Amino acid sequence: MTISTAPPLPTAVRLQPHSPICDPPSTLRASRLQLRTANAFTLPLGQLLSEPQSSHDDAPKCTSCKNEDADSTMQLMLSADRAWMPAPLRTIPFWRNVRGPHKCIVYLEPRRGSPLYTGIEEFFRASCALWGPTEAHMYHPHSSMTGFIDLPTDAGAVIARIACHLHVLISSRSHMVAPGVRAVTAVADYPHPGTHKIDVALDTPLVFRNIVDEISRLVPEARIRPKRMGHISLAYCNKHVACSTVVTAEQAEKLGALARSLLYMPDVFDPAQNPWDIAFYELSFKSPVLGTPHRFTQIARWQL
Repeated sequence: MTISTAPPLPTAVRLQPHSPICDPPSTLRASRLQLRTANAFTLPLGQLLSEPQSSHDDAPKCTSCKNEDADSTMQLMLSADRAWMPAPLRTIPFWRNVRGPHKCIVYLEPRRGSPLYTGIEEFFRASCALWGPTEAHMYHPHSSMTGFIDLPTDAGAVIARIACHLHVLISSRSHMVAPGVRAVTAVADYPHPGTHKIDVALDTPLVFRNIVDEISRLVPEARIRPKRMGHISLAYCNKHVACSTVVTAEQAEKLGALARSLLYMPDVFDPAQNPWDIAFYELSFKSPVLGTPHRFTQIARWQL
């Protein structure tokens, strides 16, 4: 089967034919996987795994920084003493780049290497080998907590405030219940009539929406758009990247069957084996074609 197309794309972006040959799911799961998105990321700028030892650990935290305006926050970041920031954030060099347009986003994502993350990567690789890429292949497995945050000026100050408040809000909520996998589902006529979408439906606790709502309130100039956080996308076309590819109802059924063969495993549905992270990224490269993934620079990550 190949994904149906309308009139062919221009030569520069025409999808190449794919051989309908792929290892069976059992072979894929048993093999040692190289994560498909491993090269879709630059090295992380900061990773908030634990509070490092620091001479500033007893310094005031940033609970009051919501009262700082952008100019004051900028001066604090450019000063030698950044003790106002939580200890893990003080080592992140993102504050140096404070000018120019930025596009950032906050993701809720299964931890890399977990059964859920690995199973979705297996689906991406197998479905791409069989039928070619869809728009979902341009991302790593995630559920969006926010839409893209457009920051045209003084981006460093706003990025720092978002990261600061995320750290405070996440750290203040102990024993957060992570999302759970519900099922592989199909969404008809999405994002346009005649093309369909495959998702992993999630049961996501309300606390994650509450965090986004609070960040929106504390950093109003970021104009953050909260998302539903009810799914992880597996396959769809023509949402943000225009192309001639569509996913028919028949193809959606076959894609769903492939996803279920890879994801309907006891370890994928076991919360104890599937930890989650909240990750704050900057979009460092926006790809215009399906075959090339977007690139994200990690600003900070919180393991739940």
